[in-house]
Amino acid sequence: MAHTVIKNISEFAAALAEIPLAPGKTRFFRGHSDYKKYKVEPSIFRKDYLIANEENLIHEAIIRCPSELPSSLSMFEVLVRLQHYSLPTRLLDLTSNALVALYFACRHKEKTEGEVLVFDIPNEQVKYYESDTVSIISNIAKRNKNFDLTKLPADKEAFNSNEEIGRLLHDIRRDKPAFRPIIDAADLRRVIAVRTRLDNARIAKQEGAFLLFGTGNNKLEPAKIPDEWLVCGTVDRRIVFSNKHTLKKELASFGVSEQSLFPELDSQAPAIVSKFSNKYARKKKI
Repeated sequence: MAHTVIKNISEFAAALAEIPLAPGKTRFFRGHSDYKKYKVEPSIFRKDYLIANEENLIHEAIIRCPSELPSSLSMFEVLVRLQHYSLPTRLLDLTSNALVALYFACRHKEKTEGEVLVFDIPNEQVKYYESDTVSIISNIAKRNKNFDLTKLPADKEAFNSNEEIGRLLHDIRRDKPAFRPIIDAADLRRVIAVRTRLDNARIAKQEGAFLLFGTGNNKLEPAKIPDEWLVCGTVDRRIVFSNKHTLKKELASFGVSEQSLFPELDSQAPAIVSKFSNKYARKKKI
């Protein structure tokens, strides 16, 4: 097993340089704080009661926060906003910036070993936010917990004539009125990478993208990430580290910090107050 333990950013860069990017693929990164316990799956699937109530969580959020979730948003855009406010969704955050991923791997649990995952995703599986496939998979979120692909007809025409798929088509056409009423059942089982608009300051600063998960056999199961996408973060190859406090200091010297990655005022406020409280404490000592 290639288990690379890094101590600084220079070693991190060297470890990444040993993983060549194949032609026709796009590289993304994800950092997590505890490599021994973390599962590569969206938050909505981490608790049974969450995925069983996915459509109810969305409806409740829309009812309670209509100004944040106006009807003009597509379902994918709704999921992105919910993710922004830490509600569980079928999205998994990625970044195209390796240092951002390293920061998120260091951000919490300073006594545990963190890890940076490296995904090399075929370009044809990387979609833009307005893609038909993105709309199809996003709207699975509005199906109820009994949505089960194994109970639907295998024949394409019969599949698209099914009442349950008819409801899905109805929701898709709210996003995309010109959408042809034909769904390939295989699309519902896909995981795709999605590039979204950088109209959100946090996404822009974090150079963010998302993995959007379809369904497994039924609504309660996530679609599976193709094994070949994860080129670093498996038993065969890992980049791990434990000196998180030191790495965060080094990252700050590269302009990667809590303040740079979370530009909203609610995130900036504690750092602003801390800056002046520290100055006041030093003056008192003098």
